[in-house]
Formats: sequence, C-alpha cells, structure tokens
Amino acid sequence: MNHPAPQLFSAPVYSSGQEALVAAAAIPLAIYGYPLVETIRTCKVQTAVSEATGYGRAPVNTLSASERQWTHEDRDVVTPANDLLYFCGWANLADGPVTLRVPPLPQRDRYYVVELLDAFTNNFENLGPRNVPAEGGTVTLVGPGQHAEGGHVVACPTSLVWLLGRVLVEGPDDLAAAHAFESGFALDAAGKTMPHCVRDWCESGNEALDFFQNLFNAMREYPPTERELGAFTLLRKAGLKLEGEIDVTALRAEVRAGLENAYRQAMQLIEAHTRSQGRKSWGYSLKLGVYGDDWLQRACTAMKGLGALRADEAIYAMADFDADSEPLHGARAYELRFPPGMLPPAQAFWSVSLYGEDRFFCANEIGRYAVGDRTPGLRMEPDGSLIIPISHRRPEQADNWLPAPAGPFYLILRLYHPAPAFIAGEYRIPPVRRVA
Repeated sequence: MNHPAPQLFSAPVYSSGQEALVAAAAIPLAIYGYPLVETIRTCKVQTAVSEATGYGRAPVNTLSASERQWTHEDRDVVTPANDLLYFCGWANLADGPVTLRVPPLPQRDRYYVVELLDAFTNNFENLGPRNVPAEGGTVTLVGPGQHAEGGHVVACPTSLVWLLGRVLVEGPDDLAAAHAFESGFALDAAGKTMPHCVRDWCESGNEALDFFQNLFNAMREYPPTERELGAFTLLRKAGLKLEGEIDVTALRAEVRAGLENAYRQAMQLIEAHTRSQGRKSWGYSLKLGVYGDDWLQRACTAMKGLGALRADEAIYAMADFDADSEPLHGARAYELRFPPGMLPPAQAFWSVSLYGEDRFFCANEIGRYAVGDRTPGLRMEPDGSLIIPISHRRPEQADNWLPAPAGPFYLILRLYHPAPAFIAGEYRIPPVRRVA
C-alpha cells in the first residue's frame, strides 16, 4: 500500500533576520546536544537522594540495585526492559579514578552486563562474562588525562560516566538470586562531588530556553572535540560563544526567540526520525551505542531508547507501523507470528516490549510489559510457531497476550548477544499484522 509522505513541518516564521540566523545556527547544536541534556537530566533525577534506594537511584559515585523489574511506575529512563534487574550509578571522575567491584558469578550461565556510557550516551565499554572472570574482580575507571595502575583499567571519554547494569531474571522464583548477585556490585571513590551542570540544573518553565541553558552549562564541563567545533562556527555570527559562560535570560529578545524556534524545529526533526521513514513494520541499526559523527542517530536513540547498548551486545528493533504501513494503535488488534524454527536468533535471550507514546510502559490488567523466551507459560502452536496477540482488549487466547494501551504504541524487539546470522542480515523479523 502506498502512502503520501506526511507533512511533518510547517515553514518556520521569523520576526527578524537575527532570529533566523540564531535558529539556523542552533538547530545543529540542539541535535548534537540533546543526548547530553538527557544525560544530565537523568543524572539529576537519579542522584537526587541521600542514600541508595531500591529502585535505581543513589548519590553520585554510588550504585543502587533495583529490587524488582521496572514497570509502568518507573519513569527515570525511557524504554526500559522488563526482563532484567537494573543497577545504576553515576561516576564523576573529575576528582580522580573510580573503582568498580564485580562480585563472583554464582550461576555461570546468568546473563549480565555493566554498560558504560559517556556524557553523550556513547556506549564505550561493556563489562560482563565475556571480559570479566567468573570469580569477579575490580575495574578502574579513569577520566580524560588520568592514569591508574592495575590489570583492568578503562579509559573514559568524559569525566561523567553512567554505569547501567543489567541482570537477567529467569522468572519469579529467580528474583531473589538475581537481586543478590546485582547487589554485590559496588563503586569505590574518593569523593562525592556533583558535576556543576547537574547541580545547577535549570527548570524555569520555558522548555526551550531551559534546554539551551542546561546544554550551555553542560558543554562547559563536557566540551566538543576539535573536530566537532567546526559545526558551530555560525553560532559566533549569532553572538553565542560556547567556550564562555552563557546566561540565556540575559540574551537579547531576538536571540532567545531564535533559540526557541531552533528547539521546536530540532525536536520535530528528531522525533520524526525515530520512526521508520519507509513506514516499515520493523527497523533497527547496527550503529547504536557507537555513533561517530551521526548526531541525528544519537539523538533519536536518546529520545526513544536512552542507554542503548552496542550492537555486539544487543540489538533493538523498533516497530511503529504494522504490515500495512499503518501506525500501531490500541483501537486495533494485531498478532506477531514467528514461524516454526524462526524465533529471534539470540544467544542470550530475546523479548518484545510494548511502550506508549510517552515512551514508558503502559499499565495493564495482567501486569505484563513484554513477551519473550523467558515468559512463564508461553504457549507454542502445534506446528512449532509462536503467536503473540497484541491488543487493548483481552483476546480469547491470552497465554501470550501483550497488552496495549487504548491509544498509539510502539514495540521494541531486543536480542541480547545477537547471533551472527542476525548481524549478517540473514534473519527477517516477521511484520506485525492486523487481525479481525
């Protein structure tokens, strides 16, 4: 079925040449800086406690282990997974190296990974059974210009590092063992200094100007590289110098208007590109986590999949549309059918999760947020195929039901340790089909 391309953007309206110049200069900056602002926002939310909690929050340089899988009630990070226990921490290396203590792995086949992300959401290192001995050990994190002695030292691109740990939960009976293992991870650090841009996080009520104020503050601590600076030379013509302190409220009215205009256009652009441009049922990238100069991909991932792992660790396939290229919506019923012998090729595990348009899990009557190879009571068809019904109303056969909200939603198929056949493009994810 052919569809005319929707008109995503209306022509911007400027009141002056200065406003137009500022907007033109600031749109690339907003795309570049969106992941950085999301990082600082998340750090602010997760470290705004005096001691570690049981739901992933802790002071800086401290880990916090979740006591249960995340649900619709957990809203710190968009698009979480429900198969895992998360443990989170924010390491500030500005005061010196930080050491991560990794406990022994009691069950040798248990999947876990400690993802390390820099301030721009680049997944620069993953720690797990592939590179950490089963008996555990210590890993020293060093910031730019720092050095440390020891066997396992990781050089970090920025002094702010997000440690996002994941531990697989095999089922309800496994929760206690999984939590005991994740609780053994710990950070050792000399200080508890908060980054200035986190401490000075701005929320005045003007979303656009707050965005740029927080971005300017963050870029003073985590500046662009020499290679990246060239993209922002137009800002000087607009009267904005990134290397100095910028008070957005003190800028001229036409400059503030240009920033607001740039923010609206940039957010529209990022959001539009989080969806398949060809309205395909499934889309994924093998570049997640390692973005290079692809700032738009990095921003799109931060908007709809903050904290994504590199493709060698996990694949995230996203579906916004059904097999007929129509947006997924709870007013309709669907099914996802994996033919016999064609389950997702993951060497660790796989699952399909459902999210509302706010990018979080949706409350539902059976408390199910994902269906995968670890789902209790999963029912296979006589021919060996697997059918996952997806709908707002409960279907007659609900063993494999993935509940949807009444409105728009999207799906993410995760494959942890994807098989080489998937990486090579030899596996096709079946489309989401509408049913009567």
